[in-house]
Amino acid sequence: MTPRELANEHSRKHNARTTSGGSDAPKKIQELQDRINRLEEAGDELLRDNEDMANINRWHKAKEEK
Repeated sequence: MTPRELANEHSRKHNARTTSGGSDAPKKIQELQDRINRLEEAGDELLRDNEDMANINRWHKAKEEK
Protein backbone atom coordinates (compact mmCIF):
# COMPACT_ATOMS: atom_id res chain seq x y z
CA MET A 1 0.00 0.00 0.00
CA THR A 2 1.43 3.39 -0.95
CA PRO A 3 1.81 6.20 1.60
CA ARG A 4 -1.03 8.03 -0.09
CA GLU A 5 -3.32 5.01 0.19
CA LEU A 6 -2.38 4.58 3.86
CA ALA A 7 -3.17 8.23 4.56
CA ASN A 8 -6.49 7.98 2.74
CA GLU A 9 -7.42 4.82 4.66
CA HIS A 10 -6.50 6.48 7.95
CA SER A 11 -8.57 9.50 6.99
CA ARG A 12 -11.61 7.36 6.19
CA LYS A 13 -11.34 5.46 9.48
CA HIS A 14 -10.80 8.63 11.46
CA ASN A 15 -13.72 10.43 9.83
CA ALA A 16 -15.99 7.48 10.58
CA ARG A 17 -15.10 7.72 14.31
CA THR A 18 -15.26 11.47 14.78
CA THR A 19 -18.26 13.68 15.20
CA SER A 20 -18.84 17.05 13.61
CA GLY A 21 -17.56 18.82 16.74
CA GLY A 22 -14.72 21.32 16.78
CA SER A 23 -12.06 18.75 15.92
CA ASP A 24 -9.28 19.98 13.66
CA ALA A 25 -8.20 16.40 12.91
CA PRO A 26 -9.69 16.33 9.38
CA LYS A 27 -7.73 19.50 8.56
CA LYS A 28 -4.53 17.94 9.92
CA ILE A 29 -5.13 14.75 7.95
CA GLN A 30 -5.62 16.77 4.77
CA GLU A 31 -2.40 18.66 5.47
CA LEU A 32 -0.57 15.35 5.91
CA GLN A 33 -2.07 13.94 2.71
CA ASP A 34 -0.97 17.07 0.85
CA ARG A 35 2.53 16.69 2.29
CA ILE A 36 2.67 13.05 1.18
CA ASN A 37 1.62 14.09 -2.31
CA ARG A 38 4.35 16.76 -2.45
CA LEU A 39 6.97 14.29 -1.21
CA GLU A 40 5.92 11.72 -3.82
CA GLU A 41 6.12 14.38 -6.56
CA ALA A 42 9.58 15.43 -5.35
CA GLY A 43 10.70 11.79 -5.35
CA ASP A 44 9.40 11.33 -8.89
CA GLU A 45 11.31 14.43 -9.97
CA LEU A 46 14.51 13.12 -8.38
CA LEU A 47 14.09 9.82 -10.21
CA ARG A 48 13.69 11.65 -13.52
CA ASP A 49 16.79 13.74 -12.78
CA ASN A 50 18.80 10.61 -11.94
CA GLU A 51 17.64 8.91 -15.13
CA ASP A 52 18.69 11.97 -17.12
CA MET A 53 22.09 11.97 -15.42
CA ALA A 54 22.50 8.25 -16.15
CA ASN A 55 21.70 8.92 -19.82
CA ILE A 56 24.22 11.76 -19.94
CA ASN A 57 26.87 9.56 -18.34
CA ARG A 58 26.18 6.78 -20.89
CA TRP A 59 26.40 9.32 -23.71
CA HIS A 60 29.77 10.60 -22.45
CA LYS A 61 31.08 7.06 -22.06
CA ALA A 62 29.94 6.10 -25.57
CA LYS A 63 31.55 9.27 -26.94
CA GLU A 64 34.84 8.46 -25.18
CA GLU A 65 34.83 4.91 -26.53
CA LYS A 66 34.28 6.13 -30.08
